[in-house]
Amino acid sequence: MTSRPTEPLAQTGPDSLLGRSLSQWSFLLVFPRAILLQVAHPAVGAGVAEHSVYRTDLWQRGYRTLTHLQRLAHADPAEGERLGRELRRGHRDIHGVDSHGRPYHALRPELFLWVHATYLDSILMLWELCGRPLNADERKQLYGQWLRVGRCLGLRDEELPADLQAFTAYFTATLATLERTEPVRHLLGPALLTPPRPVAGLPLAAAGFRAFGRGLFPHLTRMTVALLPHEALTAIGLSPAHRAYAAMARGLAHTLNALPQQAWPL
Repeated sequence: MTSRPTEPLAQTGPDSLLGRSLSQWSFLLVFPRAILLQVAHPAVGAGVAEHSVYRTDLWQRGYRTLTHLQRLAHADPAEGERLGRELRRGHRDIHGVDSHGRPYHALRPELFLWVHATYLDSILMLWELCGRPLNADERKQLYGQWLRVGRCLGLRDEELPADLQAFTAYFTATLATLERTEPVRHLLGPALLTPPRPVAGLPLAAAGFRAFGRGLFPHLTRMTVALLPHEALTAIGLSPAHRAYAAMARGLAHTLNALPQQAWPL
């Protein structure tokens, strides 16, 4: 990025648009979409493949990611900066070489930006699924809050898209660079059938989880694919899911939004 953000940094917190978006149960519908877009990035995918426990502890890993994301959105500026430093410390030893032989390091700004960007794009889709697309003022407000969290993550002004128009151009261009990485293949395959850790130690419960999952999880995977941008499908080499799965996502969004917004713990 070469231009400085023109949008002002907006206040985050539990009652902010960003905080409320991440506290909805319906965010769980687009969270897997964001993760899939993240790991389809060659460098991010390589880092996850080599350094993450997603193969053996997928559910707990996802929960940790989600709660950390919530805490960043709900934090005041000082707490947000502390959480950002904590996150960067946890990534400083994540480096290696991707499948093309290119070196990567998790602290490279473009990788932090891509991961952060997938959440904003997925939140915008969330409100569309809920039947209430954000208006121009709300999108501007959300973008300012997203910028603030980006600063907490250590991204500088010149590393962030100046406004939503610049963000859209950046996001669309990056979609064309995505690939079917090893984590993408795993997440689109049997990954969800690995029971959460408390269940895995109970043979009968684990067997029941797998039996239930074999019927449910393929449909959830297809729903996630149905929510991916067309450019991502082309880059990753995926066929579009049947449009019924997008309709299923909209129906689930309305159902989940009937639950209390703060029903799940931070």
